[in-house]
Amino acid sequence: MKSICFFFLILTCSAISSQTKITDFTSVDSTNFNKLNPYALRGEMDAVFEMLELTDNDNLKPKQQLKKEGYYKRFLHRNENFEYNTSDPEIIDMYKRFQNYWRSVIIEKVDLKLADSLFTDEMNYFLQVHYKPELSIKEINNNYNDLFHQYFNFKGLHGIAMGKTGHLYDLYLWKNETKVVYDIHLPEGNTINVPVVFMRDFISNGWSHYTTFGHSYTGGWATPKKLFCVEESYGPKDEEAFLISYISHEGQHFSDYSSFPQLKQPDLEYRAKLTELSLAKTTITAIIKKFIANAKNDKNQAHAYANYMVIKQLSQNIFKINYQDNIDKWKAISVKKLNKTALSILKIHSEKLGQMGAKTVEAFITIL
Repeated sequence: MKSICFFFLILTCSAISSQTKITDFTSVDSTNFNKLNPYALRGEMDAVFEMLELTDNDNLKPKQQLKKEGYYKRFLHRNENFEYNTSDPEIIDMYKRFQNYWRSVIIEKVDLKLADSLFTDEMNYFLQVHYKPELSIKEINNNYNDLFHQYFNFKGLHGIAMGKTGHLYDLYLWKNETKVVYDIHLPEGNTINVPVVFMRDFISNGWSHYTTFGHSYTGGWATPKKLFCVEESYGPKDEEAFLISYISHEGQHFSDYSSFPQLKQPDLEYRAKLTELSLAKTTITAIIKKFIANAKNDKNQAHAYANYMVIKQLSQNIFKINYQDNIDKWKAISVKKLNKTALSILKIHSEKLGQMGAKTVEAFITIL
């Protein structure tokens, strides 16, 4: 099972080896090679390359050696033979532009506001040249999300472009989809009826898939009207990996969009992760382990910060310490207690949001 991250849709290469070291990490080897993934998932490529530079190939398995080589080809040497899963030259050109933008921020360290501004202008021009020559750049800029959706349909594809995942503009583009309606029972007692779109055969599954070489990526997302699911991310649809970590997680988002329409991503993710832990049985240890591995006390990284705050709040309630990252300690706690504590924290959060004004509140955990 791949590591999967979830998100709320708002819908010249410099050599890192010459930079000042920014971590205290040692090399990785065949037993802990996956420790690179949380950093790559957040776009923290300085840390990734610092560890890789210290790593001896003799201590890696053949597939790990190839992945190490792949990091250098993709991000530093830029000589990778990338598989685009399409022969359409326009789509390939567009995807290359996204890749160049991602690298400009995470590798070349271009200021994010400047990179965003330049890239928005570039993609507005792309739409004008390839799809809407009759529109002015200003007209395109005012409606580029819808225009990209129309452009993809024109190409016989499905997709979303120029929404942000974390701090970067993103691209989700797939070839086939089907829709199924689900009744979702949420832990606070409400039941919602939601269409779920199952997506297949991706051309692009976002920048996290790109930075982790497919190890970690968006497994799905919610909009106010429907849920979207990367079908290949899950096993049987009657198991917890799907029913809890996708359906219930995204269902909580769907419900919260109505209950708390202004709530921002860190709190939304915090609530959805608590929903997982209040319902999970057989997968609860794996969920906690994933949250710990991908946690970071950084309010600018919504998913990582939500992971951190969930583990912090649970640690304070269960262990009476600020933060417990020893998974063996968590394994010793009963599932019933973990479920009950997570639900209690979720309900307290709902109460706080209600007191602050359900229809206007934007944040709670980031202002604690």
